[in-house]
Amino acid sequence: MAGIYRRYCQTAAVIFLLITVYTVLIKLVQGRLADDWLHSVLHLCSGLAAVYAGWVATSPAPAQGFTSVVGVLYFALGCYGWFKPGLPLGTPFAIPLGVAENVFHFALSLPALAILLLHWARWPSRRPRTDRHRASA
Repeated sequence: MAGIYRRYCQTAAVIFLLITVYTVLIKLVQGRLADDWLHSVLHLCSGLAAVYAGWVATSPAPAQGFTSVVGVLYFALGCYGWFKPGLPLGTPFAIPLGVAENVFHFALSLPALAILLLHWARWPSRRPRTDRHRASA
């Protein structure tokens, strides 16, 4: 199961880094980078964390943690973005959440959540075992 977490992180790393390069170039051309720089920094940091979790870490724990955080937080951001246009808008720390951002957040979170559900479904029960056929003494 650890392999699927690492593969998710490797895929997410490529996606995060490509989307960061693309959006920074677009924002530079449009003159909007000063208004939305934090969003790009967050995606870059997420991409670097995914690189670490997917390729560098010796333990599967960082990959599992990254997948869990992206699954939960990005799903919440995707949902939030359908009702609100962003986070501290009108400040230097604005993070706009339009349709493109919401689709991006869902595209990353839904596979992560699917991996978590698959892992949860395969996780052995934590209940104590009882032997129904135990002979009475």
